[in-house]
Amino acid sequence: MAEAITRTCSTQYDQSVLKALESKYLDTDHNEDYIKTAGIQIMHNLTSIKAGGITLPQCLALNYCHISKAGDAGRLHELCRRVRELDIAENDLKDWNEVVNIINQIPHLEFLNLSSNPLNCKMDLHPRPTTQFTSLKRLALNNTKVPWETTYDLLDIMPGVEELHLSLNDYRNIPSTPNNKTYPQLHMLQFNENHISQWEQLCPLGRAFPQLTSLILIGNKICGKITPEVTANFPKLCCLNLTNTCMQSWEELETLNNFPALVDVRLQGIPFCENMQEKERRQLCIARLGNVTRLNGSQVKDTEREDAERAFIRYYMDSATKPERYRLLIGRYGHIDRLAEVSFRPPDSVKCKVHFENHTKELSVNVKQTCKEFKKSFTEFTGLRSNQYRIYYKDFGGHMIMLRFPDKLLYTFNLKDGAEFVLERKYF
Repeated sequence: MAEAITRTCSTQYDQSVLKALESKYLDTDHNEDYIKTAGIQIMHNLTSIKAGGITLPQCLALNYCHISKAGDAGRLHELCRRVRELDIAENDLKDWNEVVNIINQIPHLEFLNLSSNPLNCKMDLHPRPTTQFTSLKRLALNNTKVPWETTYDLLDIMPGVEELHLSLNDYRNIPSTPNNKTYPQLHMLQFNENHISQWEQLCPLGRAFPQLTSLILIGNKICGKITPEVTANFPKLCCLNLTNTCMQSWEELETLNNFPALVDVRLQGIPFCENMQEKERRQLCIARLGNVTRLNGSQVKDTEREDAERAFIRYYMDSATKPERYRLLIGRYGHIDRLAEVSFRPPDSVKCKVHFENHTKELSVNVKQTCKEFKKSFTEFTGLRSNQYRIYYKDFGGHMIMLRFPDKLLYTFNLKDGAEFVLERKYF
């Protein structure tokens, strides 16, 4: 919802939308920006005063205002003629007649948020609305405990609703619509934190909303394999959010492929794969979901998919039991080689040659010793004390590098087998 003024409403209980609007936006005792001017137009702090008439902002927020009714219809209509978004969540509305009265006075309303109002009652309108609210596109009924039959009644009088929010309503069962009526205008449904545990429970949603493209199921304890009988009810579903659900295995996840149009999936907080490294988890998900082009909000490019599918083959190539997806990918890429195991740790020792005057000695050198320790080990070979000779490393390019820092470790020279050192007598 677009940003709106957030001045605290009056603390009066059992007040109307009209009273809350006047208190928040028009009360000159609390709104220093309210300027009464006739004959000219002033835009000040989102309140428009034109020729003495007042028009409120297009987006209104009236949360925690103890609203329980609409108020004077004529005055409300006058003030709200430009309003397109109304957020009256966290209030005391409990009568659907009052809700309808409010909507009736806002002719261009596109978004209505009724969340956390105690609207857990059936809708019995008196009188029945003579016109439908065709401008309303988005409706939020989270944490209202609204009965399903009332939800369907609302969609009957709001035929333009494309986006519906029904989270936190303690739904355990979803009844079919009366006479199997459908609402093809609805494209997005938020259904978070309800009590759905089996995919079959969602079938009435698919039948009621045949054009549903986005379904958000965050926090539902849903698990089990998804059968073609379930996905047949969701022919248009392309976006599915299963964050913090209870999927229990890769085999269950792979049945998401049964949704014919699914390309965008969110799978964060899934218990069975949470202990995996992020890269490995993402690769295995991509490889198993052959049609997904977006995972957890990030695009899956062709190069990433190929890397993931090849990694999937390597992941299972030594497993006694291989998933069906493995056989499909082997058919695509053939049998591929294991990745070479490359160690970036230096070797513990290397074979080298040490030259002193006309003598050469071959030995295995511990590269984890210091230059001081290495130099001192040749006193017997040279017949000299360690302070009577210098030591040089002769690299593979023929350059001579003096070991002048006694505490430096030999492995820092990146020694390899065949390395050479030269001892040089000091002449005082």
